[in-house]
Amino acid sequence: MVKRYKYHALVRLDADEGGGHGGTALPESGGRMVLRARHHQTHDSKMFSALVTGPSGDPIRPAGHSLRLTMTVLGEDVSSYLEAGDSFALWRGHDIGHGVISRRLLFWTEGT
Repeated sequence: MVKRYKYHALVRLDADEGGGHGGTALPESGGRMVLRARHHQTHDSKMFSALVTGPSGDPIRPAGHSLRLTMTVLGEDVSSYLEAGDSFALWRGHDIGHGVISRRLLFWTEGT
């Protein structure tokens, strides 16, 4: 059984090396990403696969402000790492942004 959690999050993508916000866009709406989060009790880090979408379906680009994203996260123990108020990092070989979960929208289990 695969557990899926759907969240709203506020995310701020890191600026490019020059300090600007014109960096490369993330994958188009529906892009797969990796989230790095910390366990609530042990504080160990773990990576999770996630489907990340922006508010309008446009590519997600670095900006000088936080973006509201919707994320569907896969994993058996996601709720031990991500709930409302928890912070996380978006990761693509290195951290490319940071965010906080604003609320959990859905939880469901699917057979594999």
